Amino acid sequence: MTRNRFIIGGPAPWPAFTAVNDSIRGGSSTSSFVVNHETNVATFAGHLDYTTLGGAGFASQSTTFEPSRLSLPRSTTSGLFLTFLPPLSPPSLKTPTKFTLNIKDSKPERRPDGRRESVTVYEYEFDVEEYRDDGLFDEKAEGDVEKGEGKARRSVTVLAKWDDFKPFYRGKPKEDAAPLDPSSIYELSFMCRSNFGQQQGDFSLDIVSLSAAATHSASSIWFRSVYETLNGWWNRLIGALFALFGRESRDGAMRLE
Repeated sequence: MTRNRFIIGGPAPWPAFTAVNDSIRGGSSTSSFVVNHETNVATFAGHLDYTTLGGAGFASQSTTFEPSRLSLPRSTTSGLFLTFLPPLSPPSLKTPTKFTLNIKDSKPERRPDGRRESVTVYEYEFDVEEYRDDGLFDEKAEGDVEKGEGKARRSVTVLAKWDDFKPFYRGKPKEDAAPLDPSSIYELSFMCRSNFGQQQGDFSLDIVSLSAAATHSASSIWFRSVYETLNGWWNRLIGALFALFGRESRDGAMRLE
């Protein structure tokens, strides 16, 4: 079986990322991408503004693979494992928590003025707030990435399957687009956008790594999920049977009638 392959982060180095913000359209959003060389955790951070452009704003950082494309064929990979550190505390009103991981499998052409032509972008959206409780724990454990005042953060990994990346063209769904071709990835980017005024202000995303999921990984996760669900049902059934037909003996043991 094929092993999961680290693309960036983890034991792999981080490539250079470049800001692509709404300033290209006259907006005021900003972003940065900084790697902590002690932990090799990268922080995508900035300020999301939607007032300048009347309700729409975005900030992103991208990296390109050239002259050689990043090749992750569907025959050997099922998607990408994104590992990140969830936030420690609940967000305030409209604080950005939704991000997108974007992929381009074609290289944009350049206009005479130097600007890039639009191409289809395949987007995977995730909300870090949904994983906040999964990343919190109280006891000091070996291998923790970050520790704080009485709390610590443990990384969370999500599987973004290739078919979970939805095609968009100039910000709108492109229903007639061909499926993503991960065997020829030209560009990867992380984006935070206002979603038409739903979120704004300072944002931060701590990214631990991005790795290719081997084809067996998705099925393993599915089987584990099914097993845990069935096991939970079984335990609840046994508990219900004991509650209905069981009695407690003098020694404290539960016995069936």
